[in-house]
Amino acid sequence: MIFELKDTKKAAPLFEGLHDSLIQTCLEGLMGGKIYVTDTEAPRSALAFVAEFAYFAGEPDRELAAFKPQGYAGMVPPDDRWAQLIEEYWPDADKTTRYALKKDGKFDRKKLESFIAAVPDGYELKRIDGDIYDMLIKDEDFDDSVSHFESKEQYLDMGRGFVIMKDGEIVSAASSYTVYSKGLDIQIDTAEAERRKGLATATGAALILSCLEDGLAPRWDAANTDSLHLAEKFGFEFSHEYLCYWVDAIFDRVIKDPDRSLWDSFCGRYEMENESRKVFEILLKDGDLYCAFSGKNGDPLELKLFPVGENVFGFMWADDEIVFKDGAMIVNNIKCNRTKD
Repeated sequence: MIFELKDTKKAAPLFEGLHDSLIQTCLEGLMGGKIYVTDTEAPRSALAFVAEFAYFAGEPDRELAAFKPQGYAGMVPPDDRWAQLIEEYWPDADKTTRYALKKDGKFDRKKLESFIAAVPDGYELKRIDGDIYDMLIKDEDFDDSVSHFESKEQYLDMGRGFVIMKDGEIVSAASSYTVYSKGLDIQIDTAEAERRKGLATATGAALILSCLEDGLAPRWDAANTDSLHLAEKFGFEFSHEYLCYWVDAIFDRVIKDPDRSLWDSFCGRYEMENESRKVFEILLKDGDLYCAFSGKNGDPLELKLFPVGENVFGFMWADDEIVFKDGAMIVNNIKCNRTKD
C-alpha cells in the first residue's frame, strides 16, 4: 500500500546524493510537494512528487513504480534498476533524456547585467507582480511560469520572476518553477515569434541576479540541448544526462482489463462528415487498437488508442476522444462514416 509520508525526514537519507532542487521542495513540504512510501516507519524506498516530476529513491519497489499521482508525470529513476521497473509497468511512456546542471553556477554579474541591457527597443522588462501573475496564469504558453504554486498569494510570497512585454503582451518569462528554503528552480519560456532576440537571456539574467542579491541559489534542469546551452551561457556547468519517462494523464482513466471482443468490429476506414473529409483508419495490432491518419503537415501518423470506456478511446498527450457508435466513429463530436473500401 502507498502512504504519504508526513515525517519527511525519515526519507531524506534515501535521496542523499540526488541534488535536484525539486526533491528538496518535497522534503520541505512546500508547494504541495509530497513524499510517498510503502513503509512509514522505516522506508527503504520513496517517491518525491511535485509539479510534474516524480523522483524515485532507495531500493526498487514495484508498488511505487506502478504508482502515479493524478495528472501527467515525468518519472525519474536514479538507476537502471528503477528504470527497468518503470519500463515494465509503463511501456507506453515517452522515454526522454534530460540534462542536469551542477548545483553551484559560476556567475559573472557584469555579464548578466549586459544581457539585460541588450533588451531591444520596444520591449520592457518587468518583475512579476499580481497583475502580471494574472496574465501568466491565463496564458497557456506561459502558465507553467506560475501554475505549480498552490495560489496567487503563495507565488507572490514565495516565488519570483521577470517578464518582457511588448505592446502590453508578455513575450518572454523567467520564473521560479519550484522553490525551496535556499533557492529555486528556473523556468523560462519565450513566444515562438519572439525567439532569437535575447529575450530569454535577459529575463533569465534578471532572475539569477535577483536570487544572488537575496542569497538564494538559482538552479537549472535542462529538458533539451537548447536549454542546456542557455544555462551554460549564464554560468551553469553541465553535470550529467539522465532519463525521464513521461506518463500521460490519460492513464488515470484507462480501463486496466478491457473487454476486447468488439474491437475487431471497430476496424476500418472512416471519413469525416465536415468539409475537411479527413480520413482515419482504425487498425488492430497485437491486441491493441491504433488510429492512422495524416498530421497537419501531411506526414502519416499512427497513434495507439487507450480504452477509457466500453466503446470510448483516447490518445496520449491530447484531449481528443473517439467513440464508436452505430457503425460510425465520432471524433471530438464530429461524426465519421465508415467508407466502403
